[in-house]
This record gives sequence, structure tokens and C-alpha cells, in this order.
Amino acid sequence: MVPELSLGATRSSHRWQELPGSWDTCNTRAVFASSNEYGIPDLPAAMSQPARLVPYSDRHPERSKPGDCTHFFEDDYRFEPVWSKPERPLSRLQRVGMALTPDFSLWTEMPFAVQLWQVYRARWCGAWMLAHGVDVIPTVSWSTPESHPFCFAGIATGSVVAVSSVGVLRDRQALRLFAAGYEAMLERIRPTLVLCYGRLPAGLPDVPARCYPTRWER
Repeated sequence: MVPELSLGATRSSHRWQELPGSWDTCNTRAVFASSNEYGIPDLPAAMSQPARLVPYSDRHPERSKPGDCTHFFEDDYRFEPVWSKPERPLSRLQRVGMALTPDFSLWTEMPFAVQLWQVYRARWCGAWMLAHGVDVIPTVSWSTPESHPFCFAGIATGSVVAVSSVGVLRDRQALRLFAAGYEAMLERIRPTLVLCYGRLPAGLPDVPARCYPTRWER
């Protein structure tokens, strides 16, 4: 169930039939339950294993097959409406039936306030989709070790999770940060299965994982 927000109290709000488009850019009309200090929404443990990952930018969701799952391992601008206009993409996501949470970018040079906001938005979108009947699997991303206290927040212990290794394998610094975050994720979440968009680097702890080809590998 999606929590509702009052229209508020302004000089003219008593005449409003719906919220103006720019009234709630932070999506406070739906504040989901959270058990962490940041208020990042909690998601229940996911147990699904997709047969195939299809990009959000695929404009033909009616062609989806059983077991398909929408992913957001794309440039952020392609899926920004999932946050900024969340009602609009719902029908597409519902037709596929399963979705990873959006992979809003966490860059190492971003201020931590922005990184925290990106994580909040990702979990919020997951809670929103879940409340509207979409089977949701949390995507996990991180930057430096300083992001670890908040980047795993809201994900239930033992959940299936998704990660992406795109841009990691050929960059020594990115590989080091990915490995550190991956191990921290395993310790914090203890996932039953890790879904990876791309190949997992060698030398990581041996846990159940399933890799999916990227758009460059097909």
C-alpha cells in the first residue's frame, strides 16, 4: 500500500484536484518504512532469479517472455523518469512483471550527500514498484569504503541482489573498489544469490552467482 500525502496548506490548495507537477520533486507523497538512520526505504528479501535481463530503454515490453526482468544498467538519463515521474513508467514495468531497482550512479568524486540521495532514490523506486505489483530485486552499488555505511541500507539479509561489473575489469582502481565493496556487501547482506550484469572479476569470494551478458557481449 502506498502512503498518501495531503495536498498541504497554501492559499489555493483547497481548490486543487491534484498536485501540480513540480510540487513534490522529492516524492515525499510516499514515504516508505525504514529501519535505518538515513530513512532509506526497506525492501523485503527478494528470492526471484530472472531468466533474462532486459534494459529499461527497450520500448517493446509487450515482447517480454516469462522470467524477464527489467534492468537499469544504462546511462542515468535514460531512466530518470522512474524517479521524477514514477506513475508514468509503471504500466511498462508491470507488463514485464519483474525489475531490478534503478542503478543511479555513485561516482567517487560525488559529495556524500549526493551519493546518499542516489541510494535513497534507488530504494524508494524499488518500494514504489513493489507497492504497485512489480516483483523487485535490489541493485547494489557503492563507491569508496566511506559509502559502505549507507549503500547497503534497506536491503534485507539473505536477499537476492544485483550488481554490475561494467567498467571495472580494465581499470585497476575501479577493480580494487569493486572488490572491497563486494566483500563488504557479502558480509552485510549475506545474499543467497548475486546477479551480475557482466562478468565477475576473478578472486572474489566464492558465493552463488549468475552472470548475464551485457549489451556489448551479445
